[in-house]
Amino acid sequence: MAAFFSLDLLLKIVFAFIASVSFAVILKVDKRHLLLSGVGAIMTYFIYALMCALGTSFFAAAFVSTIASVIYAEILARVRRAPAIVYIMTGVIPTVPGGDLYHAMRYLIMSDLPMAMKKLTDTLQIGLGIAGGIVTASILFSIGFDAYRRAKKRIAELKEAIDPNSR
Repeated sequence: MAAFFSLDLLLKIVFAFIASVSFAVILKVDKRHLLLSGVGAIMTYFIYALMCALGTSFFAAAFVSTIASVIYAEILARVRRAPAIVYIMTGVIPTVPGGDLYHAMRYLIMSDLPMAMKKLTDTLQIGLGIAGGIVTASILFSIGFDAYRRAKKRIAELKEAIDPNSR
């Protein structure tokens, strides 16, 4: 695990932050969200790299890191009163498999079909992990948040029933 924490990882985390903030600027995200968008990208990439270092599949690494990113985004959206998509889109940028897709196309052009298929498979795994993570976390967060609101409302109703003059 000591080899996991390296200068290479630090550089990748810094570039994940820069890429995420740059993407947010291109999308014209409000300035007050830029720093937290970058922090979300750092967290997402760190979890992705950790999962890969632990030997999980690309799908599992992308899935788990995206779930963490979406939960972070949903919480920030409520705290900062902003759309969750602002933090979700910028948070998953570090895991988007653009490099793998590029290499797959390069191997196809070079007629190296085994390597092209491997890179295409990796690309599909990561893409499906990101999509699955967004859908799963959004649904689970929505269910949890609705349950929280119902419980809070029920507690208020019970307090009102116990002491009607408490208002």
